[in-house]
Amino acid sequence: MRFSETGALKIGRTLIISDIHLGILGFPDFSLLDRILDAYFKSGAERLVINGDLKHRLGRSELKSVERFIEEIEDQVSELVLVRGNHDGLLDEVHEVMDCFSEGKVTILHGHREYCDVWGSKVLVVAHAHPAVLIPDVVGGIKERAWMVHEGEGFRCIVMPAFNEMCSSTAVNLEKPPGFVFDRLWEFEVFTVTGYYYGRVRF
Repeated sequence: MRFSETGALKIGRTLIISDIHLGILGFPDFSLLDRILDAYFKSGAERLVINGDLKHRLGRSELKSVERFIEEIEDQVSELVLVRGNHDGLLDEVHEVMDCFSEGKVTILHGHREYCDVWGSKVLVVAHAHPAVLIPDVVGGIKERAWMVHEGEGFRCIVMPAFNEMCSSTAVNLEKPPGFVFDRLWEFEVFTVTGYYYGRVRF
């Protein structure tokens, strides 16, 4: 299991990214495609899982751009799996979308809803929360994207940062993030994407 500064997570031969939010800037930012493929090829992975919120707007307006984006990825990767996020309305019109993806004792789902029985997993990977740490400075502070890890008896929950740096984020050192896992798990270790160990947070 390996975290990346890009916000990608590698487990076995699978690379997981989340929260692309294609179209968040008002147009489809295809520079994200280069970042995704760069992360994939550098990781040596065979499968790419996009763990929710590939698209940003809920309606039909960006479906054509999203379909082209998916085709560009599928031309390059061995296997692409799309997991449903709360922004992914109508996405299944252009590609198969799963509520959650499991392999062995690893379960991957976006995190806005508890679509499947996740608590029997050894490793649970969620997104949705866009976690970050607020680092104070003289003008108030900056947010740095972060990983969150909960360790229990034979169980680990990983909360992924948004892959798209333009997404808004939740400063988890100041407030409880959104997502169903935080109604059941209250303590996490926090690591910034640049490798700094912030410490523990409790909600």
